[in-house]
Amino acid sequence: MKKAKHLLAAALALLLLAACGQPAESTAPVALAEPEQAEETRLEGWLFPWDGQRYYTGQNEVCDTADMTTRPLSLTMGTWEHLTGYPVTDGRFLYYSTSDTQYMPDLSEQVWRCNPDGSGAEMIWKSETGGEGLLENARLGGQVTDVTRMVAFAQQDAVWFFYRGDNILSSPEVYRCGVEETSARRVEYPDPLPCGIFTGEMNGHPVFCGLREEDQEYFFWLLDLATGETRELFTLPDTTGYLSLVQDGMLYFQDQESASLYEVDLSSGKQRLVWQQEEKPATIAWVQFARDGHALLENTSLPTLACSLDLADGSITEATLRGRDANSGEEYVLRALAPLGDCYVVECRHHTGIRAGMSLAGEPQQERYFWGDYALIEKDDYWNNVPEYRYFTWVDEG
Repeated sequence: MKKAKHLLAAALALLLLAACGQPAESTAPVALAEPEQAEETRLEGWLFPWDGQRYYTGQNEVCDTADMTTRPLSLTMGTWEHLTGYPVTDGRFLYYSTSDTQYMPDLSEQVWRCNPDGSGAEMIWKSETGGEGLLENARLGGQVTDVTRMVAFAQQDAVWFFYRGDNILSSPEVYRCGVEETSARRVEYPDPLPCGIFTGEMNGHPVFCGLREEDQEYFFWLLDLATGETRELFTLPDTTGYLSLVQDGMLYFQDQESASLYEVDLSSGKQRLVWQQEEKPATIAWVQFARDGHALLENTSLPTLACSLDLADGSITEATLRGRDANSGEEYVLRALAPLGDCYVVECRHHTGIRAGMSLAGEPQQERYFWGDYALIEKDDYWNNVPEYRYFTWVDEG
């Protein structure tokens, strides 16, 4: 059971990335006009690193469809802090989280709010120094190592986020900050919340997964942010552990042993087997993300193989689109990073460079940095392996 808890806690939210930032001048944020493609902008519910016009990459860049450019993004943070949750947006502001780089018991975490271009940042929350909790962050893909995106919900003209203990048996603390407020406050509900870690959303509300040790089962529950009311949605036996994601009210989970993929409609409780692994365990395939009726599966052995899975009928098609590392020449599976209108953003090429920098102690040092070449591809072309791209032009404002 310890193995199952570890696997679930380490990979509970499947799906797509990372970043770092530099200080910028701090002024009060000002809400910008809604983007031209306002119908695509999501102002309520679970927030993502994109709106109808822009995508905020895992390498601190902004892909903007208004002029088809990619620009660097600087994020304010303290001298001893580093990014722990790269930005998400409600169409007006960005929200991101940082942590200081000192050792316990001095560790603390912070939440920041800024304008879409990274300016006007202000810290709206800071954990108690030496606290043993963790800000909820969502891993967006299997290749993420350091930084994931901050979990935040926009509702009632405010942003809500979650802080919890360091395991699945801890209950989340809920914090709220209105758009006209300068600091977040903890929300006190009439009844204590169940244990659990964030795993997705249903009808604009967060869903958590907890563990009942006495019953040896995982349970998924929904939180009404405004009232604190909770509702249990589904349970899974605590046997081998699962990789799971709740998206738009649908629970997708894979058994850790067989990797069979199941779908559960949480509104009705109806469950169905979507896809069953047929290969040997050594070539087991795992869902990397699910979007627009499809999922991308990748194996765990070399050479890397990938396929797209039709969630409606369970059919699979080999995924042949590839990006390339400019330094090593190695190819990688091209992932749909963000939906913008009828297209996905993809990173067609990775770059790595070395530049002069300064250590926290004030000593000169060399540091590695990364950037990417991004493009738009129509959704149908992506799932049908048609390499038709519209590239963003890189604009270095430094």
